[in-house]
Amino acid sequence: MSGKSNKAFTKEEELLLQDFSRNVSTKSSALFYGNAFIVSAIPIWLFWRVHALEVNTSLAWFVFVTSVSTWLLALAYRNTKFQLKHRVAVRREDAVAREMSRKLADDKKMSRKEKDESNYIVSLTAASGLLALLSTGTK
Repeated sequence: MSGKSNKAFTKEEELLLQDFSRNVSTKSSALFYGNAFIVSAIPIWLFWRVHALEVNTSLAWFVFVTSVSTWLLALAYRNTKFQLKHRVAVRREDAVAREMSRKLADDKKMSRKEKDESNYIVSLTAASGLLALLSTGTK
């Protein structure tokens, strides 16, 4: 046995890990902050145009509260994105399992060992996905 082992991930594995991590890309982060700013700035427009309040007198407070609100909303969007990706992955799992079953039924050349391995993979993935779904639920 060699003392050195290959611990590097392949590019596909890195992309898969990146998809299910809590980190978001710069593009997603910019999108979250842009949307959060729009949502946070709409009340200023309402106070200015609808209620005819003077914005200049309280501009510092509007800027401060809008900035804090933007940051909090972007944080909420980031957390929601992770949970939503997890839910979508769990829901897609059944469709992938059905597709694998169809491929197995169509492929007569597949050996019994390969069929058993793929049934094991599908059943273990479905069971672990169901367990993950039930463990993330709230009371």
